[in-house]
Amino acid sequence: MIEAIIFDFDGVIVDTETPDYTTWQGIFESYGVELERELWTGFIGGGSDEFDVYEHLEGLSGITVDRVELRRRMRAIFLEEIEQSPVLPGVLDYIECAKDMGLRVGLASSSSREWVEGHLGSRGILDRFDDIKGSDDVDMVKPSPELYLSSSRELGVCPGNAMAIEDSVKGVTAAKLAGLFCVAVPNPMTEGLDFSLADVRVRSLAHMPLQSLIDRANQDS
Repeated sequence: MIEAIIFDFDGVIVDTETPDYTTWQGIFESYGVELERELWTGFIGGGSDEFDVYEHLEGLSGITVDRVELRRRMRAIFLEEIEQSPVLPGVLDYIECAKDMGLRVGLASSSSREWVEGHLGSRGILDRFDDIKGSDDVDMVKPSPELYLSSSRELGVCPGNAMAIEDSVKGVTAAKLAGLFCVAVPNPMTEGLDFSLADVRVRSLAHMPLQSLIDRANQDS
């Protein structure tokens, strides 16, 4: 029986994935080169140290970049766009529905807890989560199952009685390795990827009531 819902953050609660790519894409274009979408999407959902974007830019352009200045420039553009990004459709309804059903609500992200809590706080929903786990809480981020195992443990539920909501292949892999029922909700950056490992794929949380997913998970358990 499902006793907890555990959300990913980037791309599930707020679409940070699309602005992240488009911001870097614009920077690459300013150097006369292209940031390949297929390459970028392969790293979504994992740790920030998996792909050295500066090294890739230097390799394509043949120009040594000032990484500190480039990061400052990128972050200014990126954060301005993120601040205007709303909570994605269906998320707030799912949280409220889960609370009404007496379910625990957690969050497990490969991003830092500071990043996640800052954006949840600015949108007034930080206190809706019973537990938040980020990259600084574990030794290995997704696709390792450690974040989901840690979140389940903190929420006081068996992983098999928890549902993960994910937007990336790495996230789905992590959830399934941990033993959770996993719902894939691809964002515009990940919609073309293979989510066959997920138990269910939905276009948007706004198009599928939480109760329907819980009924499906309970039938499969």
